[in-house]
Amino acid sequence: MFKLHKVFDSRHYRRLSSVQKEELKEARDKVHQAQQKEPERLREHLETFNDAVIAIIITIIVLQIQPAFKASQYLEFLGNIVIFIIAFFIIADFWYDLHIAFSYFIFKPDKITAICDFCLLATLSLLPVMIKWIMMRDSAFAVTNFGIVYFIAQILKVFVQYFGAKPLMRSSQVMNIMMVKTSVHRIILVFLLTLFLILLSLVVPKVAMFLYILIPFISFLMPNNSRGFR
Repeated sequence: MFKLHKVFDSRHYRRLSSVQKEELKEARDKVHQAQQKEPERLREHLETFNDAVIAIIITIIVLQIQPAFKASQYLEFLGNIVIFIIAFFIIADFWYDLHIAFSYFIFKPDKITAICDFCLLATLSLLPVMIKWIMMRDSAFAVTNFGIVYFIAQILKVFVQYFGAKPLMRSSQVMNIMMVKTSVHRIILVFLLTLFLILLSLVVPKVAMFLYILIPFISFLMPNNSRGFR
């Protein structure tokens, strides 16, 4: 990227006319103003990008549903609808948590926040495949793979919330301590819950699958003051 301050610091600057120096000063001021607004623009773009990617993920799931052309295919058709509903609420739960985060404490995200957000979206793109895998063959291997992807997505969501809130944390030491403690507690809770469900899937995969499906529904129905950082 072209650095204007290098032009100002160079010996060439002294050779410029007063008009050229004024033009450079105006250009530097515009760049500085744009840099001040960049975090806010990034926040808007991330929210828009999240909405677009999640909408595409859900659309792809819908397109995978095949109509029942024969009576014998009707049960499979109903099963595909169930898969879509499950996937919809799981992904919608992630979307809503991101919405809460960007609404309440992510005001000036940086590049690290964007990278974590992109990684989260990439992981969410795998969830519909994992869910369909479980519904088609509820084996311990399928449930374990779903649990790993779900765990990674949950951790990445915590990273998005933590790094996105760092500018807010810098202004308050108390807020910083609360954010760090909450992030650590949530990671530990997600890890223990995922470990329990994976071990459960090795014994009774159907029960583990049901719990994996039930968790997002419960989370989605929780009040706002129980979600995100408190």
